[in-house]
Amino acid sequence: MGSSVRTQLRDGSYIDWSIIRIKRDRWRPHGIKYRVAWVEDGKCRVLFDNHHGKEDHCHVDGAEKAYDFTTVEQLWSDFHAEVRQLGGPT
Repeated sequence: MGSSVRTQLRDGSYIDWSIIRIKRDRWRPHGIKYRVAWVEDGKCRVLFDNHHGKEDHCHVDGAEKAYDFTTVEQLWSDFHAEVRQLGGPT
């Protein structure tokens, strides 16, 4: 796990992601801080994150909902499922 990475996709959209192991805290009791975003035409369509002051959650086309983080692998799977559901290329 490391720092922020941007992956350009064939259709011109991109995935911006950062997954970092941190000291456990009240917002991230699992010890993983993450931000995984799909940006299309300059608009963030899908975002899973858990920044300081806020527990695990996701945004899909601007609508926010709680997210139950279990593993990094499941996070990737859930993220890609949301992107696919919106017609994204992943």
